[in-house]
Amino acid sequence: MRPAPQSDGAQVLRANALSFPSVLMQSITHIAPAVGLVFVLQFITTMAGIAAPLAFAMAFFIVLAIAVCMVQLALHLPSAGGYYTYVSRALNPKAGFLAAWMFFLYEPPTPALNLAFLSFMLHNIFKMEAGINCPWYVFFLAAVCLITVLTYRGIEISATCVMWLTGIEILIVACLAIAGFMHPGDGRVHLEDFASWHSFRQKGFYLAVVFSILIFTGFESVAPLAEETRDPKRTLPRAVLLSTSLMGLLFVVCSMAILTGWGNSHIATFAASTEAPVILLAKRLWGTAWVLVLIAVTNSILAVAIAGNNAATRVFFAMGRARSLPAVLDYVHPRFQTPRNAILFQTFLTLAIGLGVGFWIGPDQEYYVGGVTMTLGLMFIYCAGNVGVFFYYRRERPAEFRFFLHFLLPLLSTISLLWVTYKSAVPLPEPPVRYAPILAAVWLFAGVVVMLTVRGAAGTPLLPRNSVNIPATVALEGNAQGG
Repeated sequence: MRPAPQSDGAQVLRANALSFPSVLMQSITHIAPAVGLVFVLQFITTMAGIAAPLAFAMAFFIVLAIAVCMVQLALHLPSAGGYYTYVSRALNPKAGFLAAWMFFLYEPPTPALNLAFLSFMLHNIFKMEAGINCPWYVFFLAAVCLITVLTYRGIEISATCVMWLTGIEILIVACLAIAGFMHPGDGRVHLEDFASWHSFRQKGFYLAVVFSILIFTGFESVAPLAEETRDPKRTLPRAVLLSTSLMGLLFVVCSMAILTGWGNSHIATFAASTEAPVILLAKRLWGTAWVLVLIAVTNSILAVAIAGNNAATRVFFAMGRARSLPAVLDYVHPRFQTPRNAILFQTFLTLAIGLGVGFWIGPDQEYYVGGVTMTLGLMFIYCAGNVGVFFYYRRERPAEFRFFLHFLLPLLSTISLLWVTYKSAVPLPEPPVRYAPILAAVWLFAGVVVMLTVRGAAGTPLLPRNSVNIPATVALEGNAQGG
């Protein structure tokens, strides 16, 4: 039986399906700790050298400030629309549409880019270790089918898978970090080796910070799950802040441990290794048990693809409900209470992006170029959200306005975002990554054109009036003056 629509004609997702542990692991999963440490650490080291942990630390503080700002909006505006809802309500519907437009550059491609990279990795490992030359796209298609089934069948099933996969990957990565500290390679082991003022003058250091911010992104992926979360006004802020803090500690400490295990005097060989250096380190420290690292990375990528699917499809659903996207996306499966059409649409996007771009520039380059492009798109979303914090509290909740939380912190985090973005794009990095800033700028320009020329693009979205999750007093998402 099809779920009963609300009084305004919109359908509802399954309320109270997610508890705090599920939401917390969704946020941690989207950050993908194993992928960041096993593969992306090498990419960051090519730009920042021994200062890679410092790049992680800088990114962490910037992202933590952004997370605190986001929480200020999540406290009062829980919705499947996420930043689309926040910016529409705090500023205006057109700004919300642009935030959603830039979101399309980030969340929907996330499963495609990650699964393409996983397929590339498995292709190479099977070829080197077992002599099996299985095309990367075979792994990709199998992974897409698995992810689609899990997200289609219900939010509880996919959330449970995420919890187990993420728990396993964190345990394995933590054990490898401990082994790295216990068995250091050649070179000194001093904290000052990882952080010095000279690091800030390196040509690629700020691009390393930008890519490190990409590693931390995902904390905001829990926002679109608000309508399916128990007590979202309390659960979402706790999950966002705790996941960001835990992952900041994990990345900084584990990156130092891995580089220590490799040997501080051989950082250039770590960056230039043709085989994943963290896997080489695991082979040296653990022997045949290195396969645990492969399991951790596979778990990590599958989990982040599930998390990305969950977040993207809920925003598609919310925008379909708002009529900012076709109304066909505003459909809930009568049995599983998942946004069926949004999930099918996301699967199509995953196949199109993953296979199309993968065959064009290669699945590995797809991940790196797409990663920087998505991060630059996120910069716009975060900045819009930061501005929204100030106006929302000044206009609608002046009695709750706090100078530090609602003005100074959003201002400082926005300046930090703009600063690292400028430093990473001027001068342009080497190709193919140099095309990322251009792609992000073109996408933003296209969004402005669509907003100005397509009638009704901004929509007039409604927050669902779910008696459990969202108070009936919450009015139009797009009405910046309503309360």
